[in-house]
Amino acid sequence: MPVYNCQSSVCQECPDLMKTRSAPKYTSPDDAEAAFYVAFSHCDREMMENVWAGDDVICVHPGSQAIIGHASVTRSWAHIFNNTLMPSMQINVVKRTGNDKMAVHVVEEHIATGENTSAIVLATNVYQKFEQGWLMVEHHGSLIQGQTQRHVIQ
Repeated sequence: MPVYNCQSSVCQECPDLMKTRSAPKYTSPDDAEAAFYVAFSHCDREMMENVWAGDDVICVHPGSQAIIGHASVTRSWAHIFNNTLMPSMQINVVKRTGNDKMAVHVVEEHIATGENTSAIVLATNVYQKFEQGWLMVEHHGSLIQGQTQRHVIQ
């Protein structure tokens, strides 16, 4: 259960990922996911751009419509980063599945941006293996409303 709580200009929790900004090669879906959440928690547009694959990507932020294409997706993240404080995040893995070419991770994102502002987002992250390594091809986040008990509806 990774915790990303980087409130300083020099991150002590993820120094290796912060150094790898230009043309990183993520050797596993877990590496790509770690880089995604470091970029998210640091509001780092350049790092976020490097996590995503080319133009055949899609992102759905909680309450938004589908955003398609690398430029549109990274622009949406830049908008979020420009309009929020650096968040403190805890990621709980719900399920991981995949093969040697694609991986799907379902996670709970516990996000706080101040004493009175927090949210839990259920996110599905999809990673694909390319020549240059593993990259994100899809992120879909859904806000969880008032989580008091876990229910499974079948």
